Amino acid sequence: MTHESHRRHTLIVGLVLMSLSVAACGSAASSVAPSSSPAVPSTPAPSSATPSLPVTPKATPSASAAAVSCDLKPQTGMLPSDRLTGMQVLGQPGADVVRFEFSPGSLTPAGPAVGSLDVATPPFTGGASGLPIELQGDNALQVVFRGMSLQNDAGQETYTGDREIRTTDPSRRLRHVVLFDESEGQIGWYLGYDGPACVTLSREGTDILVSITYGPGT
Repeated sequence: MTHESHRRHTLIVGLVLMSLSVAACGSAASSVAPSSSPAVPSTPAPSSATPSLPVTPKATPSASAAAVSCDLKPQTGMLPSDRLTGMQVLGQPGADVVRFEFSPGSLTPAGPAVGSLDVATPPFTGGASGLPIELQGDNALQVVFRGMSLQNDAGQETYTGDREIRTTDPSRRLRHVVLFDESEGQIGWYLGYDGPACVTLSREGTDILVSITYGPGT
């Protein structure tokens, strides 16, 4: 083999070895699994549950019919709105119900509208006037609504219903319902009734109910 042939043979062998080396490197690189990217924590879907507002427990007159007399404990709950628009006295077997009706609230309420029920003690007087009120009935309750809007957006009175109801039906034990306070965002009512009873404050839709249950057979 001449010197020139030997040099060509050496050059060819070198190129072959280089090609094999490059191929081996490429094969090794392709056989390495790509490193896994750090896991991105998934964002939990927002819960669709809305916290419920604190309201007075729902009760019906028949719920306490097994008892004839209950010790009344103060009861408090959120009102449907800050606008009282109506009041009704309803008679049911063994019970009397005073229903307070509410309309949609103010666009900018002054604060939360809250209702409370408690025993009323004499002397019974008008909240703003201080004049005496002759409340009928052996027992007395007071229902007070606070945070109320006493006028609508046009400056008119929000509540235009009865401010006093006397029951003349001898079969009913609820004797007297009278509005005793309507000032400074507060509306207060006295309820007078005869005999032992269980009394509950409850919410039904946009109404607030005071149920006076006298027991079975009454």
